[in-house]
Amino acid sequence: MQDLREAHGLSQRALARRAGISNALISLIEKEKTSPSVASLKKILDSFPVELSDFFAPRK
Repeated sequence: MQDLREAHGLSQRALARRAGISNALISLIEKEKTSPSVASLKKILDSFPVELSDFFAPRK
């Protein structure tokens, strides 16, 4: 997720604001200390032009 965030030029704080979740949660997810709920992941991905299904699609 960090790669996606950085590719769009967003800080953790900016992404958290866009997604309506805490900056601490973004940090924990990126450090792989926790996994987001489906609802939180959807909120995060809604901040980008990425569909939930595309996020899980195999990368080429």
